[in-house]
Amino acid sequence: MVSALVVVSLVLTGLVAGTMTIGLVAVRPALHSLPTTSYVLVKQAFDISYPKLMKPLQITSLLSAVALTVAAAVDGASTSAIFAAVASAAVLTNILVTVRGDLPINNAMATWKPEAPPSDWQAQRARWDFFNSIRTTAAVSALVLLAVAATAA
Repeated sequence: MVSALVVVSLVLTGLVAGTMTIGLVAVRPALHSLPTTSYVLVKQAFDISYPKLMKPLQITSLLSAVALTVAAAVDGASTSAIFAAVASAAVLTNILVTVRGDLPINNAMATWKPEAPPSDWQAQRARWDFFNSIRTTAAVSALVLLAVAATAA
């Protein structure tokens, strides 16, 4: 049971971490290179499709990490359980930062007129980038912690 949960949690969390890392290191710089109107249009389009993948992925990643924590603890693999528990906290951090940080800004950006965004649009973008960096770091940390949990048997 534990080995199956290790695989599931690593795959799900790896997909979250990988998707967010690509967003941070490739998509973000590309978006920032666009003219304002294009930036807003692409960001608005992205914010419609991205949550359809990420919401279920983040939730199942959390559930699998928590299940791994419980299963490892029940099996007496306390070191693995501890690493899985900290990984679960990192996945939860990723979700909370998404919900409390990124999504409110995305919702505001969805109302912008691409040809006339608000005067503080760059500050809002910078705030979104800040939260995105935190949640990406949390996701990558969770993946590393789960990998350690997998090898700490």
